[in-house]
Amino acid sequence: MKTAPLFFLSFLIYGFSHAQSIERDVVASSGDYFENGGISLSWTLGELATETYMAGNIILTQGFQQPGATSQGFSLDLKVFLNGPFNGATMNATLNTNGYVPLNQPYNANPWFYTGTESVAAIPSANVVDWVLIELRDAANAASATPSTMIERKAAFLLQNGIVTGLDGSNPLASTATITQNLFVVVWHRHHLGIMSANPLVLSGGTYSYDFTTGSGQVAGGSLGYKQLAPGIWGMVGGDGNSDDQVNSLDKNDIWAPQAGFSGYVQGDFNMDSQVNNNDKNDIWAVNAGTGGQVPDLGYKCGVPR
Repeated sequence: MKTAPLFFLSFLIYGFSHAQSIERDVVASSGDYFENGGISLSWTLGELATETYMAGNIILTQGFQQPGATSQGFSLDLKVFLNGPFNGATMNATLNTNGYVPLNQPYNANPWFYTGTESVAAIPSANVVDWVLIELRDAANAASATPSTMIERKAAFLLQNGIVTGLDGSNPLASTATITQNLFVVVWHRHHLGIMSANPLVLSGGTYSYDFTTGSGQVAGGSLGYKQLAPGIWGMVGGDGNSDDQVNSLDKNDIWAPQAGFSGYVQGDFNMDSQVNNNDKNDIWAVNAGTGGQVPDLGYKCGVPR
């Protein structure tokens, strides 16, 4: 008789312990995420008090990270051509061959003011043409995908075949952004008119893919700010030396003319052969003069007033 209560108590303890499941929730008052090449680091700082408040689709949490507000991450499989170095099928990598492509991303100046710290110890591939700046916008449609909808920017490498890669020069860009509506992608280059996807990207197997090169209908504004480089192949318009989304006399007079005769990684080198000469003016600038960029809200570039 005296052993029955002990047996019953043991049974309760056993059942309770096996009915529990330990969830690995994060209670954090602070934290951050860093990524460089293929290496990522995240950290959190614990918090004693926790509470969650909800209003519509907005969640404000003190402590616990809510599953609905955490992105699982995705890859970006993008293809785009530049008018300047295009050679009929791919792009020349002359700047890279001559050792002029910088080791640090070049978009930290006007008009982009991008503060990313992307850098490499050496250019990772002989196929690298140049750096590009990739901007993600989260919006209902292309018309509403203005700079105010920007959720992330990343500097990346552009290869000769038009593929955009991360800092390793081979793998696609990775992102941890959370998309709540539709994803639109903007591509910026130092002296080519920017473009934005006309259609929302579709997620498949953890990857958003988009080929800008197949036609004018792939970009917002169509052929108004885009160029057919070869039959069935389209690319970004070259000659925007001052990066103001217009190819006009300012690009020739203020950028190309003062740099004529220069060599290296300079804005007046519109065909990207590492030399500023008449070929840049005659073959790129003169042909494209009068063309303007069609990325929504052209009064701004990457959210910064001109």
